[in-house]
Amino acid sequence: MRDDALFEASVKRELVHKRSVSEVFLTDFVQLSSRRFVAGAQWPRWHVFYGLPDGSPDSALMAETLRQAVIFLSHLCGVPLTYRFLMPFMSISVGAAILDPLVPAQVAVELDVKDMKLNRGQLSALTVSARFVVDGDPVGDGTALARMVDPATYERFRGSVPTGLPAAREDLLACADVGHATQRNVMLGRSPRPFVWPLRVDPSHPIFFDHPLDHVPGMLLVEAARQAVRAASSRPDADFALFEAEFMKLVEFSYPVDVVVNQPESNFAQGLTRVRLLHEEETLVSLFARVKTPR
Repeated sequence: MRDDALFEASVKRELVHKRSVSEVFLTDFVQLSSRRFVAGAQWPRWHVFYGLPDGSPDSALMAETLRQAVIFLSHLCGVPLTYRFLMPFMSISVGAAILDPLVPAQVAVELDVKDMKLNRGQLSALTVSARFVVDGDPVGDGTALARMVDPATYERFRGSVPTGLPAAREDLLACADVGHATQRNVMLGRSPRPFVWPLRVDPSHPIFFDHPLDHVPGMLLVEAARQAVRAASSRPDADFALFEAEFMKLVEFSYPVDVVVNQPESNFAQGLTRVRLLHEEETLVSLFARVKTPR
């Protein structure tokens, strides 16, 4: 689907939980039927964080676009702005496309609501599948499960949370080793253990902490997994052709977290891998991925 009217202006920042206009990728939202929608999105030609040197769609940018679309859809369905959002599952599949480097990519995100749950008449959970289309050609797919809870329920869900600051970031991997141009974008610390790196969180990062958060956001955790795969494979340009991420528990700032790449040689040679984020041997996040074949 392609309609220039979808790309005229950004949607309201608060409806995708952003403060900075530059981090709002949605440009419109149209309801086609009771459970079908299309969102307009614009991916910039250049971004301080997102983007790949070979011109293929960035799986992280695709995931963030889906996150914004699901949040917008939830508010469209009546979820108050004061509610808290949890995404226990997200998957992204990236097609073998090359984006035009001379223009921003205008993306039609076709959304199908597969499941909706209500609590006392209020939307409390939904599962959405997405198809990303540029100039009439599909460039990827995705699925996301979201849960929405009121502030009081959210506080009960979290329970007693240990307070503390994120681990210091002085021991970061080199940014060039994980595909970035600045150390600020590095999410992993150095480690003597093979295929294991400590998570490093910068709560002032302008992309992941565009607005205040009380835990480490899921998009940062997916990026940490991608950086671990890049470090494990010695491919700083590596990106996911496919990932399925399951978020079992919130990752608190005070948690020491290890990012572990499991890579049986036979699977890794085929681009398949699994990454786990562990706190005291408990799995907080599990991500299965297939890595893009180098061009």
